[in-house]
Amino acid sequence: MKKFVLFFILSAVTSGLMAQDQAVSTNDLRKQRWEEMKAKRAAYYTEVIGLTAEEAQLFWPVFNELQEKKGILHRQMFAPFKNAKKDAHGKRIIDFAKANDGLINMKLQEAKLDKIYHERFKKILCPEKLFKFYDAERDWANKLLKDIEKRGDKK
Repeated sequence: MKKFVLFFILSAVTSGLMAQDQAVSTNDLRKQRWEEMKAKRAAYYTEVIGLTAEEAQLFWPVFNELQEKKGILHRQMFAPFKNAKKDAHGKRIIDFAKANDGLINMKLQEAKLDKIYHERFKKILCPEKLFKFYDAERDWANKLLKDIEKRGDKK
């Protein structure tokens, strides 16, 4: 009986550690995929826009700053949904009127950021390259959607 209890405890501890390792590796894998995606995006944009080394040196810090600010906006907007209370059936309780207003306000703030950074990008890129940048952004988003569709629900 003691051997059985000891075996059970060891099995529980081992599987707990394995689950923890798996969670860490899943998080690491997610971070790795995110970094790979950002590198592919940078290569794609650089090629499509035709950035020179000097332009790239000025462009990428501004672009990354814009992306960070947009990310903060999105995280602020969706944080209440992640932390929303749940009803007896486990369904999140959401004030949709407030959520809709929040989405519109987020879009307005994002548009203001785009306008501010557009002025900064104009100081770095000629009009043709700036147009190519906006086109590359749209094309990149479409490529990501197609890749997701190809993958299906697989993660």
